[in-house]
Amino acid sequence: MNRKSVLSFIALLIVTNLMQLFAQQANLQVDLFFENGIVYTADKVNTVAQCLAVKDGKIRFVGSNDEGNQYRNRAKEIIDLKGGMLLPGFIDGHIHTITPPFFDFIHFSDTTIDLILQRITQYIIAHPHQEVYYGYGFNVGVFDGEELTKGPKKERLDKICPDKPVIIYALDGHLVWLNSKGYEYCNITKNTTSPAGGEILKNELTGELWGTVQNSAMALVPDPLPAPEKLLLLLQQFQSMLHSLGYTSIMTVPGNGYLAVYWDGYKQLEQNNLLALRVRGAEILKPWDSNNDFIRIKEYKKKYNSDLLQLTAAKIFTDGIVGSKTAYLLQPYYNTTEYGEPIWSQDALNEVYTMVNKEGLAVHTHSIGDAAVKMALDAAEYAKQHTKNMDCRNAITHLQFVDVKDLPRFKALNVIPVMQPFWHFKQPGAWEPMELPLLGEERAENEYPLKSFVTHDAMPVFSSDYPVTNVPHPFYAIEIGVTRNLPDAAAYGAPDDITDMDDPKYLLQPAERLDMMTMLRGYTANAAYSISADDVTGSLEVGKAADLIVIDQNLFEIDPLKISDTKVLKTYFKGKLVFSLE
Repeated sequence: MNRKSVLSFIALLIVTNLMQLFAQQANLQVDLFFENGIVYTADKVNTVAQCLAVKDGKIRFVGSNDEGNQYRNRAKEIIDLKGGMLLPGFIDGHIHTITPPFFDFIHFSDTTIDLILQRITQYIIAHPHQEVYYGYGFNVGVFDGEELTKGPKKERLDKICPDKPVIIYALDGHLVWLNSKGYEYCNITKNTTSPAGGEILKNELTGELWGTVQNSAMALVPDPLPAPEKLLLLLQQFQSMLHSLGYTSIMTVPGNGYLAVYWDGYKQLEQNNLLALRVRGAEILKPWDSNNDFIRIKEYKKKYNSDLLQLTAAKIFTDGIVGSKTAYLLQPYYNTTEYGEPIWSQDALNEVYTMVNKEGLAVHTHSIGDAAVKMALDAAEYAKQHTKNMDCRNAITHLQFVDVKDLPRFKALNVIPVMQPFWHFKQPGAWEPMELPLLGEERAENEYPLKSFVTHDAMPVFSSDYPVTNVPHPFYAIEIGVTRNLPDAAAYGAPDDITDMDDPKYLLQPAERLDMMTMLRGYTANAAYSISADDVTGSLEVGKAADLIVIDQNLFEIDPLKISDTKVLKTYFKGKLVFSLE
């Protein structure tokens, strides 16, 4: 080789090495670098790391400080966790899109009948030109006598507003209170037939309308329908509220023909680049209109199938709730011969599960009573036998009572228990006045299993059922899951906070407590799996979306009674800051 060739070879080698060096340096450039705190990844082995890097909306690195320094040195922005934690963005596994701002007035703070009536009166006087009045959130438990079980009478509203419809949803979302004009607005008369699983309540002596409709009969009541521009604003407010609490994904579901999802509103936000939330949702499938419902579900599956907005499930109700004795139980309600009634026959439920699963969709089932849970599991088993090798992530939600013999079936059938830990203690104003008389002490003391699912290798997923839960603050739910006790006196209408997690006043089944990591997984990795988004979110792993939250304290070290004090400092969606407390 002559001298000229040697020089050319050396030059080529230098250029190649420089190009490789530049490529390596470019590969180390990141947008965000998080340090000086605990990084809980929620990966399969619950790795706890020291730092994390983000590039182009995805996680580029997660690991130790020593390994991470090369990214830190090339980061555009360094975020100091200041001893707090970095977590995967939370996922609410069961939430409603219609929220308090959709209504004219809210009763969350009204603890007496007089306060409820006063709020209604004041709003109607202040808005005399409004055609229809919608309210939400009154607690049936403040009434007494027949009104405690049937809901308040229409005459109370007729006295306030005799000439315009007044429609008010109860806090639990399973009962609507109407005045006489409200019944006319909904085309409900005393001769209207109640749909399966619902009831138009009447005065037993006169046969006249009582003032309430419950459960599936609420499908007869039109949802509040904001103007298009107001709807988009309400959805953005909903999204902002969720970001402030650390949520980056949701599973949003309708009620039994009511509490709509508002798919088109979400779609418009997405088209305008305003949707910064991963929305998975369901549509209702009712026994009295299942064919038409299923046609709509298949249409929505095709229409809403983008990265951020997807229909992934059909929502089914198998029973009602304990408060109206419509939850379907294996043993009768206390001192009665009443068991509640199922909304579906077993054969019909089997067929609809199979039909939905064959379409490649999950069934998201409301089941409160242990008999209703058993029916849903039986249907899932039937569907599994008739849909071989399909990945059907069916879910059962609420699960107030579960037969011990049915606990292993969740794992065996890959049915996901979706629970609301917000309710897993003796709630003031609910447990003693409502649940205890209906269930008896032994059964009321043993409701809402939690750890039992984990003991039987099921995959717990957590949710709020907002707005049934007034504020879907995940750290309240996490504290209750860890303590099975009162998280915050003011938020739950109790006189004083507790200072000992074993304080018996509100304590419910302490044997059902869960550890912190399992509670966190129920809001992250498990929840991502439940909505079929585990390939993109739910854990902090290289290649997944940078859906992240920064919180102010280390949850693995604090007093369990301080968990609910946790503050979300920052929320990132796909690496973009969507909320900051600062």
